Formats: sequence, structure tokens, C-alpha cells
Amino acid sequence: KDLMTMKKYADFAMYQAKHSSKGTLREFDPKIYQKAAVDTEKRQEFQQLIREELVRYHFQPIISGKTGETVAYEALMRVKMQLLNSPLTVMKLAREMDKLYEVERLTIFKATSTFVMMQNRGQLHRNTKLFLNSIASSSLTDEDVAEFKAQFAELLNNLVIEITEEEEIDREALERKRRAMGDQGALALDDWGSGYSNSLLELSPDYIKVDITIICDIDTDADKQQLVKDIVEYAHGRGMKIVAEGIETEAELRKVIELGVDLLQGYFLAKPAASPSEIAPQALSVIRWMNR
Repeated sequence: KDLMTMKKYADFAMYQAKHSSKGTLREFDPKIYQKAAVDTEKRQEFQQLIREELVRYHFQPIISGKTGETVAYEALMRVKMQLLNSPLTVMKLAREMDKLYEVERLTIFKATSTFVMMQNRGQLHRNTKLFLNSIASSSLTDEDVAEFKAQFAELLNNLVIEITEEEEIDREALERKRRAMGDQGALALDDWGSGYSNSLLELSPDYIKVDITIICDIDTDADKQQLVKDIVEYAHGRGMKIVAEGIETEAELRKVIELGVDLLQGYFLAKPAASPSEIAPQALSVIRWMNR
């Protein structure tokens, strides 16, 4: 419709030709152009997200399987921008743009500061642990570790760093994480049962979080029951604790308690929220009844 737009489209077609095979003629394709334009906008939003720390954190209670008390919270990233609306999109772009460290640092610092602020306001229970998701291939620099310890010294003993089993363990990054924590803090293997089979042996975690795919319908699946029974026996023999993730029904709750898991997490107990509610009364009554 106008010369500037035509030139922009022609430049795009030429760019596509240069990056396929030189000396060829390419026609402008509006579908490819639109996708490229959206990808560019997503990258710009990602840069803005990192620069302005445009993430929020919701917290989901982690409940004792013995008492029904809230013993920890998991911090879960929430993103609400025009094109970036999920942590999965953020992580995809971080890998593509080589910005995993920036996401790791943002998560650890901002989630922890939000957690401390909410405890001070009485929105979260005191003396509880904070479970933080960490990128297996990334770890903070010595300078950032020193800054974190200076800011959150009182919280260090209650910090649990989660490393998902869906990512291959980076031994060097893992060792740096261990050195950074020293004798303080703990490690958790997240999504156990969904990824690399050797993660458990490499990580030797303090907590093992059993993936929702195993917990789902565990009350009717004998194979899943055997898996959880075996991992509970393995963990308890080594001083580790088991967290059952993604509990969504009363039947699942009853079964995982019966199988001996230590900690409970899922929508049936309490959903993640900016200011999470107490454990659901029905879930609490089940826990108390199972532990009579």
C-alpha cells in the first residue's frame, strides 16, 4: 500500500534468500514474516522482563504427612506480558538467547525477597522452608552468592534448591551450587520419575519430589504404588525425605500417606497463590485420621 512497507517486505524476502542459498529469488511470504515479527517481539519482551524484573511469584504450601502443618512453600514464577505468559516460554527464550544465568539470578533473588516480605507481613507461616526452582546447568557467581548471603543470612538454613530431573545434571554447576550453600540449605530432586535415571545418584538430594505423573491415579495403579514404595524405602534408608507432588484427590492423598511419603503438595491440599490459603479442611481431616 506504500513504498516503505514494500521496501520492508522486499528486504525481508532478500534476507530469507541470503540465509537459504545465495543467487536465488524469493517471494515475500506474509506467514513467515508474521512469525519472524512475533519472535522478534517475544525477544524484546524477554529482554524487558529481565531488565525490569517483570515476574511475580506465587507460593504453594508443602504439608507434613504426619501433622498436616505447613512446613514449606514452593515459589512458582508467574509472567503476564503481551506475548510472554508462561515460565515455559521464558525458559525457551532464555536457552535460545543464552540468558539462563539471568533467569537463574532473577528467580533466586526475587523469589526469596518476595518470600521474606510476605513472611514479615504475616501472609506466610514463619519458620518454614522455601523451595526454589534452579536451572541444572547454571549457578550463581561468587559475587552474587556473597550478595545473596548478605541479604538473606537468616533464611539460608531454610532454603531448598530444586533441580528438575527433566534436565541433565551439569556436574560443574552442581558442585558450584553445593559450595555456595556450604553446610546451609538443602537440595531437592524435582519431578522424580520423569527424566534421567541417574539424576538421583548424581545429586544425592535431601528431598525427592515424586512427579505428578506417578502420583496421578496412584490409588488404582499397582505399578505406581510399587514405584513409590521402593523410592520411600530407598530415601528413608539414606536420610532423605519424599514429597508427593500433584495430589488432586482424596484417594491419592490416602494412598501416598499409606505408602509412607513425608511431605504432601497438590491442589487437593492447597493451590499456589500470591497469598496462599491454609490447607483444605477435608485434606487436613484425612491426614489426621490416617495418623491416629
